[in-house]
Amino acid sequence: MPSGHVVPVALVLALVAGACSSSTAGAPAPASTSSDVQQAIGPEGGTIAVGGAVVTFPKGAVSQTTTITISVEPAAMVPAGFVALSSLFKCEPAGTTFAVPVEMRMPFTDDGKGGTLFWSTGADPTFNDLGGRVDGKTMVATVQHFSAGFVGRKN
Repeated sequence: MPSGHVVPVALVLALVAGACSSSTAGAPAPASTSSDVQQAIGPEGGTIAVGGAVVTFPKGAVSQTTTITISVEPAAMVPAGFVALSSLFKCEPAGTTFAVPVEMRMPFTDDGKGGTLFWSTGADPTFNDLGGRVDGKTMVATVQHFSAGFVGRKN
């Protein structure tokens, strides 16, 4: 039975270590298995990974250190009128604009019918087609502001 207590303690230590780590533009953060991640990103840039997605902030994207929160919502949260091929990723603070575009890499399930990255316009919940390029099982596109997005297509 003692070994049953080792795994949870090791898991907790690994999660705490991951939550306390910082990253820079040259060193991606470890992938998170939680549904949201909060991390400070400064003018030097950095990377945040959550739910299989990777968000890369190049140097100069933000002018001052900003606490970024990225949440992963189930595909069922994608608005009506779309076929979701990924989870819905919410990025906050919503409305934050970037001096240099930020790269979004979202994992998706290719059903053979095509898809692109859709990104909301901010206060207006309308999702715009940003296009993107497929890199394996990931859709890659850049954004100029934070709001929410997913990989999919219109019905």
